[in-house]
Amino acid sequence: MNAEYLKCNPVFWSRLGFCYDPPLKNEEGKPLVFTENFEKYVKHHIDFLSRDVKIHTCILHLGWMGVNEYDYSLTDRVLESVFSAGDDVLFIPRIKLNVPIDWCRENPEDVFVYYGGPQTREEIASMVGTDKQDYFGYDATNGYYRSGDYVDKRANVGGMIARQSFSSEKWLVDAGEALTRLVDRLEFGKYADRIIGYHLAYGISGETVTWGRINKRYGDYGINNRRAFFDYGLKKYGSLQALREAWCQPELTIESLCVPTPEQRTGKADTLTCFMRGSREDAICIDYDEFVSETNASALEYFAKIVKNKTQKLVGAFYGYSLYIDNAAYSGHLALERLLHSHYVDFFASPKAYARSGIGEPGGEICPAQSINLSKLFVDELDNRTYLAVENESDIKDGLVASCYSDSAWVMWRELAKDISHDSGFWWMDLGGGWFDSPDLMSLVSRMVHVNDLLRCQKHESISDMLIVFDERSMMFTRESKDLHKGFLREFINEANLSGVLLDVYRASDLHTLDLTGYRLIVFAQNFYVDDKTRDIIASLPDEVTVAFSYAAGAWGEGGFDLSLSEKLTGHRIISNFNADLYDFPMIKGEPIGDTKRILITEPYMKSSEIRAMAKRAGCQIYTEANDAVIYGDNRFLGVFSRGKGGSVKLKERDSYLDLISGTIYEDTDEIPLPNGKTSAMILVRQH
Repeated sequence: MNAEYLKCNPVFWSRLGFCYDPPLKNEEGKPLVFTENFEKYVKHHIDFLSRDVKIHTCILHLGWMGVNEYDYSLTDRVLESVFSAGDDVLFIPRIKLNVPIDWCRENPEDVFVYYGGPQTREEIASMVGTDKQDYFGYDATNGYYRSGDYVDKRANVGGMIARQSFSSEKWLVDAGEALTRLVDRLEFGKYADRIIGYHLAYGISGETVTWGRINKRYGDYGINNRRAFFDYGLKKYGSLQALREAWCQPELTIESLCVPTPEQRTGKADTLTCFMRGSREDAICIDYDEFVSETNASALEYFAKIVKNKTQKLVGAFYGYSLYIDNAAYSGHLALERLLHSHYVDFFASPKAYARSGIGEPGGEICPAQSINLSKLFVDELDNRTYLAVENESDIKDGLVASCYSDSAWVMWRELAKDISHDSGFWWMDLGGGWFDSPDLMSLVSRMVHVNDLLRCQKHESISDMLIVFDERSMMFTRESKDLHKGFLREFINEANLSGVLLDVYRASDLHTLDLTGYRLIVFAQNFYVDDKTRDIIASLPDEVTVAFSYAAGAWGEGGFDLSLSEKLTGHRIISNFNADLYDFPMIKGEPIGDTKRILITEPYMKSSEIRAMAKRAGCQIYTEANDAVIYGDNRFLGVFSRGKGGSVKLKERDSYLDLISGTIYEDTDEIPLPNGKTSAMILVRQH
């Protein structure tokens, strides 16, 4: 099976085998699993298989219980259970590679340490297994998140150490040995032919995210991580003297090196230069961010290579969260370009975007899905709560959970349209253990599988008029800022998806090979670093293309930080206007230089109506002016998802159209009304 097969065929994920990480033993001395009722989860797999969803996935226990200790009893139980669902089941195990607790005690130099935490080998070792150790990478007052029948009595709050450092060579060797043992066991086992790939996982929730990201705790101030960072800097600059000069530390040694403090890395900036890390003293912070991502990518490649050397099956991981989280640099998720060229990684995944994911909202992605799909495959984890997932009323109010079947269906259709239009794969996730356990939802799954098959038979081509460009590297060249990232990138994409315009989102590095001729409006939404080649591409854009830039685009170039670089790129003079109380970044104003046609966006959080007006002026096709309608589509279909405020859909050409969801045929028309007073979901194709 190849990536094309995975892209075209929906996947189902269940809580089967959901177990404690780090591994703990139950009363019988076996690996602790949260729910012993495997039959319940097998039923869900049987239900999805009966709806022609053949690829299945869940957590498969690594078997690594402690230093030189292995137990595959839970591993084998999960395998037997998932394959008992039917002879047509194909399996992609998710394998967590985090270390057991006693590994930390034996290897304290390789333990991840938070800021202000212990510094000596003895101090670190003394905290292992105590309430000073953060097991999960986030605070959890009630213990493990969604633990099931097992109740965790240990509050996981305020730990000073976590588990393995991502820079630990000892972790790579030991976890690599555990992975090798498991892959051998699977590939020489009776289900080898039905295992089509491997999903590698480590860090917080197995998402290759460094410890502390969620609560914005800061590390890694551990012993061997400091040494690894020193070695990284030495290799980058070529000599100790050059490193001392680059990091403004004339007496620097491997013993005296300190990882930059949280204040240095993220503290509030009073000037634009300070915020954009434009001073010499900021070089060490930029280098540390780069080091974290390169280290994370190296770890992922190391494990992926182990699997590829054993089998040529698909290998993937969660990675590339630069579209959604403002601390992707801290998380180690900015080395996507490197991994997209890796021979060992075939697919990338992430949970769906959690904010604005409910009824009437655009949904979205955490990763740059379209960029990934140019050379690899993005697989979307659709962690959308159906009406069966209600735990409390606030979940419905916050849009996290659908309140009824029709709302669930609306969201599921929207996510299907999004993923097909972006040429992505996806899996339906049942994190609660029963989110789809009803005849109406399973019937819906059947219909969606049919529509998915119908549309995937045709080759995907973009017909978008609008292009949003961002550069993930730019996140290393500013201090961490929620408003900057959310306001100019994440929310801009959300509002653009409500503007009635079809749009694409790509990384700046894609511009070197991307065909730009179809775009009428190109928005550079997060491009504070712009290399010379990209500047040349922007300069060569024809006059009929409207080009817009956000904030101080291009202030960083290959020669360093210089505001005049931004002014030359954007055609606007940058004027500082520091309003420290409004946003968490310094505000700017822009004055046009000459008669420039380029647009400079200096205010974050543009609304869909403003984006639509800009798109209209650029000559983009406006499919609907209803501010509550989400638009996704490509050459194969147009998906329109309305909250029920009326309006209409204006199509490019007059023809007869079929709505694949309702079966309604619209004869000889180029305009279709949207219902007033009730939500609607349409996937329109030409009627042949």
